[in-house]
Amino acid sequence: MSEKIALVYTLFGSTEEARRVAMILIEEKLIVCANHLAPVVSQYLWEGELVEDQEHPSLFKTSDSNVAATMARLKELHGYDTPAILSWLADRAEPAFDNWVKAQLQRT
Repeated sequence: MSEKIALVYTLFGSTEEARRVAMILIEEKLIVCANHLAPVVSQYLWEGELVEDQEHPSLFKTSDSNVAATMARLKELHGYDTPAILSWLADRAEPAFDNWVKAQLQRT
C-alpha cells in the first residue's frame, strides 16, 4: 500500500508565529507546504473562564510517516501551552501532486 498524504492542522496566536514555525518545518523536511488561513475568532473555556480570541489557523501537508514527528516538533515550537494539533489522512490525491509531496520529503 502506497503512503498517503497527511494534513496537520493547528491554530497560532499570530501570523508571524505561524510563518516562522512553517519555515522551520519545511526546512527540516517534516512538511512540504503550509497554508495560512484567514484569522478566525475562537471561543473556548480556559482555566474555568470563557475566552474569545483571534487565532490564525494553518494547514500543513506532509506524509503519513511524518505525522508523529511533525506533531511532536510542532508542539515544541508552538507558543501555546496546550495547542490544538490535529491530523488526518487524505483519502485521495491528484497523482502529480502526490508524487511531488513524496519527492519533497525524501531526506538527502
